[in-house]
Amino acid sequence: MQGWQVRNGIDGSATVHGSAFQAGEMTVHQYAAPAGAKVRWPVVVGRIPPKATAFQPRAELRQAIDEARGEYGTVVLSQVLAGGGGVGKSQLAAHYAREAVEAGTDLVLWADAAEPSAVTDLYARAAVAVQVPGASGEAAEQDAERFLSWLAATERGWLVVLDNTTEHTPEELWPVTSRGGRGRVIATTRHRGAASTGGDRRLVEVSTYSEAESLAYLSERLERAKCSRFLDEHAGELAEELGNLPLALAHAAAYMVNTRRGCGRYLELFRDRSRSLDTVLPARSGADGYRGPVTAALLLALDEAQQEEPVGLAGPVLGLAALLDPAGHPQELWSTEAVLEHLGRVRGGPVTADDALDALAVLHNYSLVTLTETADREVTLHALTARAALDIGPGTPEAGLAAADALVELWPSADYTAPDLAATLRANTDVLAGHSGADLVQPLTGIHQLLFSFGISLIEAGLYTSSVQYWSGLAAASERVLGIDHRNTLTSRNNLAAAYSDAGHTDDAIRLQEQVLADRQRILGPDHPSTLTTRNNLATAYRDAGRTDDAVNLLEQVLADRRRVLGNDHPDTLVARQNVAVIRSETGHVDVAINLLEQVLADRRRILDVDHPETLMARNNLATMYWEVGLRDQALEMLRQAVADLDRVLGPDHPDTVLAMGNLRALTPEPQPDAAQDSSSRSPSSEAEPGSAV
Repeated sequence: MQGWQVRNGIDGSATVHGSAFQAGEMTVHQYAAPAGAKVRWPVVVGRIPPKATAFQPRAELRQAIDEARGEYGTVVLSQVLAGGGGVGKSQLAAHYAREAVEAGTDLVLWADAAEPSAVTDLYARAAVAVQVPGASGEAAEQDAERFLSWLAATERGWLVVLDNTTEHTPEELWPVTSRGGRGRVIATTRHRGAASTGGDRRLVEVSTYSEAESLAYLSERLERAKCSRFLDEHAGELAEELGNLPLALAHAAAYMVNTRRGCGRYLELFRDRSRSLDTVLPARSGADGYRGPVTAALLLALDEAQQEEPVGLAGPVLGLAALLDPAGHPQELWSTEAVLEHLGRVRGGPVTADDALDALAVLHNYSLVTLTETADREVTLHALTARAALDIGPGTPEAGLAAADALVELWPSADYTAPDLAATLRANTDVLAGHSGADLVQPLTGIHQLLFSFGISLIEAGLYTSSVQYWSGLAAASERVLGIDHRNTLTSRNNLAAAYSDAGHTDDAIRLQEQVLADRQRILGPDHPSTLTTRNNLATAYRDAGRTDDAVNLLEQVLADRRRVLGNDHPDTLVARQNVAVIRSETGHVDVAINLLEQVLADRRRILDVDHPETLMARNNLATMYWEVGLRDQALEMLRQAVADLDRVLGPDHPDTVLAMGNLRALTPEPQPDAAQDSSSRSPSSEAEPGSAV
């Protein structure tokens, strides 16, 4: 046991046999047992933490721990319970220790492994308490060695709990074997790297409570305090907001008991982001053994992580991750130019993608983030860890802009090609904007491109109600910060009108589109592509409102102007050509409409892609026109293929897929003679613009 430290002073609550002599600053312990004393089994060494007020047994987690004990048909000596701060690792270990005591296990030892020297002393005391041969009580290190040898050889049952182990916990402190498999080690740690899985050890991830466990905890905790009336209808919402973290639930319950507040009222206080985490989860007595500030408990390992290679990068990486969606963001974000440049500025030197990924791995090993294999959400962290990180190092405008730039780098050129990634990026944008929304709309730079990408993605995903709410808020913010005539404001208002149209709010769409068209013609001119977009949108809104003559005249003008300004093959011109085909069909010129739409479909396949959503909807529209002129078999075959492809590309719940499926149901089986009148053609009236910053 070379290199072990000798502890100065007496620590712990176990009985000390013999004397302690002070010589200068060195305290020498003598653990000699009284002469002739016999061991009184069972023996408990160390102080086992008391049971929490509303301890949750966590049956599924304990099953996983016990399965790790008997993995591969053999008895595994050590189970290492790993997890972040406040997930209840020590309480679980204490539960096993209390069970062992109640079951009459011969020896139960509880040691705080954060101090290796204290573990050495505790092992030495245990050696004397169980009368290990040769244990003198005069030399702690030698007695500890004898104790570990005794554990390996004895046929008695024993449990050793090493609470708060780290990757620096000396290997010499870990019991290595047990004769007959009657011994067991349970360790707790925040570290889930190689040190926690070496030797005869199995790592068991300890996460938060389940929703049911959280509600059971709150119910029991408040009932014991005679405060059951505070468990109102907001209890589940509160548990979710707290991330089902035992530490947070304990502090929140103590706060409610001490301040006489119910779940709903407390939830309002907790959501007030002007309050720090330690203010809304204050350290109080009665928090089930959790003491000290919550922020410190959650980030206890951060200082140590900062010292790991790459030195000084773990903190900045955590600070940036805290601005994003706790439920996960793409690991690819840490290879983006924007993130690497930001980290380099913070660190004061160049940072490579490998450096950033290594820092993430360090944070994972210290349970500050979690690296998963979930596509597009490979990096997660607990929401309260994120909030704590922002409390100690508030997100700077530079960090927020770097995160925004990185998300733009990751955004697919067309959402339909990577819908899951687009959904993840929307979630991360939503969280980021909540932290630094004001920084993404600036007088000098305009609206950040990320906010346009997010809004366009909502429309493309068919989330029309959310789209209306989003563009309404962004248009108002742009008008307030940039002014009503700013091009970003005009784009936002155009997109709000498009969202109104897609959501079926035709009157609102027409009113706003007429205003935007007047402003764009005044500021940009009648031939500007953005002006033509608004004219197209207004025309199709007229069509939706039944103003067919107005729609026909305006759509014909838009098509002619787009051909002249943009060319016949421009995607916007293709939209105008399809719109004219649809309106011609609805005014009785079906043969002309079919000819136009067949040309549009061929051009879209050539210019866009056979799987582009607009190509697929052109097939839907053409199929309904074929039905109207009696080409029933051709119409059904085309429509079936369009439905199958829309389902594959956009998913079954997208409005375009739903529309095409409705058409197919209307036309099959046994359709009535007028069934085609119930089918729908879609004209892409909601042309939203991506916009750009100044």
